[in-house]
Amino acid sequence: MSELHVKPVSVTLSAPVWNLLACDGNPWMVIEHRDEVRRVASFSLFDFKNQRFLWHDVVMPEKWWLYLAGVSTDHIVLKVFESTENPDKTSFLFISIKDGTVKSQNAQGTDRQHTNSTVQPFQYLAGEPDFETVKKFLNSKLKIVPKLGAEYLEHGGFIIISYYVGDPAAFKNRIVLFNAQGDCLYENEIGMNLKGIGVNTFFIASGYLFFVKNRTELVTFRIV
Repeated sequence: MSELHVKPVSVTLSAPVWNLLACDGNPWMVIEHRDEVRRVASFSLFDFKNQRFLWHDVVMPEKWWLYLAGVSTDHIVLKVFESTENPDKTSFLFISIKDGTVKSQNAQGTDRQHTNSTVQPFQYLAGEPDFETVKKFLNSKLKIVPKLGAEYLEHGGFIIISYYVGDPAAFKNRIVLFNAQGDCLYENEIGMNLKGIGVNTFFIASGYLFFVKNRTELVTFRIV
């Protein structure tokens, strides 16, 4: 029987999380988080195995018009927009994965410089046959009726579902983890007062489950 052997680890970021990329070969997660009020994008590297930041809240010379594009074994790739009037005018910023410092910047690069082996869930929308199957399963196990849609994944002897309940403009997003026998092992509310459905609300990397709670809290734990 599949069981959870560790407790979830939670880390709170200084601003809402916009993107996450796992570093293949190391238990590290690159985090892009953005303060929309100050218009500052920050980047952090979290060691999820040892539960610590290797570096945290690093801000680039260009503070806003850039985004996390890729990661390799020794550097992180950020795509920079050189002109707000011409979105095609871009360059690539390469930063050290060891300490977050800038290595170089040039016009040559790619936004696919990583072999990110994350496992993503399937999304089923309300009205689709697969959603109706998930709906019946959740109703039988938790006595709830999900709305909008759901994300579903079977992995390593577990069933993981992200679903929605509530009323329009005030939906709640919940995540639940079952073992193969259908026993509920873990559940959490990860979003509230939502207007619609999200995409890739959770994923698995290196045997760890990841999701973001209330936009700023990264939660992870190993599933074995």
